[in-house]
Amino acid sequence: RFYSRTFRQTLTPKEIVKKILDLSDELRYYYELYQLLLFHFQEKNTDHFMALIDDNLPFVNPIFTAVFKTFKKYKSYIANALELPYSNAKLEATNKLIKDIKRQAFGFRNFKNFKTKILIALNIKIERTNLILSRC
Repeated sequence: RFYSRTFRQTLTPKEIVKKILDLSDELRYYYELYQLLLFHFQEKNTDHFMALIDDNLPFVNPIFTAVFKTFKKYKSYIANALELPYSNAKLEATNKLIKDIKRQAFGFRNFKNFKTKILIALNIKIERTNLILSRC
């Protein structure tokens, strides 16, 4: 008797994506379009990003059309976000963390405990200073 052993092949995420994209030309088109948009966004290249949207708008699925029209509508804001070094991401993340702590710790007895928990979560150390009063 011959025993046939089948070995399960483990695939890397790249290989899985390649196999899936081989199944559909349309899916491959959208994946490559997404990768190009992502590349230009990460490279902060507004002109190429918007040109890619303009060039592909007539050919894409209606779902993409809605997204692309939104991108075109907010073109100036997207350009500012890509070209300027300013962002409020850290502030928004800090606000979300504080809201999460507030939600989790409903019922702190006093504000000092709440503030301490926030400072611990944000890894902020408060240096204690001893005030020296001058004798004038």
